[in-house]
Parts: sequence; structure tokens; C-alpha cells
Amino acid sequence: TRAPFAMQMSAVQLVQIFAAICLMGRTQGLEDANSKIGQNIDHVQRNNLKLLTEQLNRGWRAFCDAPVDEGVMSLFQGINPSDARLHVMTLNNQSVELPIKSLGQLKDFDIQADRKTLIYVNAFHTADSYFSVQEHLTLLQNSRRDLNVIVVDFAKDVAQLYYAVRHHLSVHGYFVYKILRALKDAGIPAEDITLAGHSVGANIAALGAQLFAKETKQVVGQLIAVDPATMCRTTDILVKQSVAARVVVLHGEGDVFGVRVPLGHIDIYPNGIGYFPRRKLQPGCDSKICSHMYPFVLFMEALIEGVMIPATKCESWAKFRQSDCNFQNTINIGLVYPANSKGLYFCLTQPNPPFTYMEHGLRYKTKRLEKLAPKKS
Repeated sequence: TRAPFAMQMSAVQLVQIFAAICLMGRTQGLEDANSKIGQNIDHVQRNNLKLLTEQLNRGWRAFCDAPVDEGVMSLFQGINPSDARLHVMTLNNQSVELPIKSLGQLKDFDIQADRKTLIYVNAFHTADSYFSVQEHLTLLQNSRRDLNVIVVDFAKDVAQLYYAVRHHLSVHGYFVYKILRALKDAGIPAEDITLAGHSVGANIAALGAQLFAKETKQVVGQLIAVDPATMCRTTDILVKQSVAARVVVLHGEGDVFGVRVPLGHIDIYPNGIGYFPRRKLQPGCDSKICSHMYPFVLFMEALIEGVMIPATKCESWAKFRQSDCNFQNTINIGLVYPANSKGLYFCLTQPNPPFTYMEHGLRYKTKRLEKLAPKKS
């Protein structure tokens, strides 16, 4: 009497086993499919980053129009506005990285009202180690303990740079405004604040200063725009004289990356490049992206090493080449400028550090004679 029951149980078990095998196969199939999807997404993202890196070398138009898959890019961390970072110094001289949402905590760090304040807005990235932006900014923070130095980083990699220039300009500018408000609340006078930024960072800094002026009816003491980017849209070029008491523009490339026209109270054109379209590259550069980075390195050398890089007022690059300038009206690239300085300034600099020619960089003919001198001997 047990045989039919045993057979019946075996049939049930067989059905259960068969169902389990089917389920396992289906699960394995789903896992394989998910794995393939994951691999495909990773592949697309690698292609996105490669494409952006390649197009960036061609200038903003190519970079902004790069046919990347933004849907896939949105699946990866690092491209949201909240992924931006603040770098501040502690009382025991340690640099600390904070998420941008911690900007209200600035007063808890080494921020002192009796110091001048420099807020550096980074929104450019290059894989070239010679121009390592983050490395230079770390040196800046560690070497200039006479200042309150705050670094805001909106472009730690090429993907974050893409979103900064394409989508996040407004919100990043608002973050800079909030930092300015936090410093004001901490007792830092607006006139003692210098905002500085290179490339896209120059326009973000300008927007932050503009929002601050609109909301508080005060202007920051100074904006230093280092080769401000031409951006994806010309309407996003926001560097202008009204955003700060003094606006200094340090030009560099003046073609596919940087703005050529004067924008500030003071516009400095090292080597005339960026002023004249025919003068393409900065000394020692073999690419336009190098020329775009060149004024950043000049600015860092002046701030970190304390090197004097003088420039003289002149009506034009042609006048500078003829030494037809007001050599009594000279300035040094850096943070401090005479109150009466205004207009166009030119200088010559070297291909390698130290980049300065000191006072010899004020006269074009002197530089030409120096080049010819070795051939005569």
C-alpha cells in the first residue's frame, strides 16, 4: 500500500526539483544579463570619459557638443552639484576637504578677520601632471598662511568639469555666493575678499560675486579672472567690471578656450597672446590647452613663490613691441595692484619656471636683443 504513495512523493519531488532547476537557470540568466548590462554601462562610461578628454583638447565648442551618453553618466558618482568640495585649513596647519554642504562650518576653521581672504574657485581639469591644478592649490594653501585661503573645487575630473560648464553654472555660482555670505557673517569685510578663478572657475566666481552684490548691496574687494572661459554659450561669460571693486583679467589663450577682449579694470596679456589672434601659443607650449593653462601657472608662481612678474601699461601689443608705453605705470601679477592702475598691460615671460624676466620682460626689444646675443658671440 505504500508503493503508490512513494511513487506519488517521487513525482512531487521531481516537479519540485525541476522547478528549482528552472528557477536557478532563470536566476543565473538574470545575473548574467545584469552582469552584461553592468559591463556595457562601464564600457559606455569609459567611452564617455575618453571622448570628453579628447574633445576638451579642441576647445569649449567641441567639448560642450561632445556626443556623450548623459544618461549613463548620471549613474556614476561625482557629477552632482553636491559633489563639489571645499578645502580649508585647520588651526594646526592641516588642509581639510569638506563637502560643499558644509560651507556653514567655515567659521570653525582657521578663518581670521584680521587677514585678507582669498577664495579660489577651480573649475578646470587637465590630465597633464605639469599643470596639476590640485597640486598647485595645495601648495598655495600651505604656503600662504598670511591669508585665509579657501579653495572650492568644482572640477576634480573631466566628467565634473563637463557638468560644471554645461549644466551647473548657476548652482555653483550660488554656492560661491553662500560662501561669501558665511564669511560676512563670520566678520570678514567684503572689501578684504579676493575671489579668483581660472577658466570656467572665473565665470563661476564672477556669478557668485554678482549674486552677493545683488543681495547685500556690497561688492567684494577684487576678482582675479585667469583666462576666463568662452563657455558653451557666450551668455555664460560673466566676468565684468561691475561684480567687484577691482576686476583683474590675466589672459592666456584667447581663441578656443579663453576670452580675448578686455573685460576688467585691468587686463594683462603676457606675451601678447590672446590679444592678437595671430599670436597663437604661449612660450614653451605646443597646444592651445597649454596656453590656456599658462597664465594659471604664472599666477601660482607669483602667489606661491613670491616671484615678481611685472607688466607695463600700453595702448596695444603693437605699441608694446615698439616700446611706446608708459613704463612709469607698471604692475606685478599677483593679488595687490595700485589703486590707479587701469587699462591694458603687457609683459614677456619665459617658457619654463621661473617664468619671469623681471624688469627685462617689460621691453620687447630688450627680449629680442637677448635672443640675438648668443649668436653674435
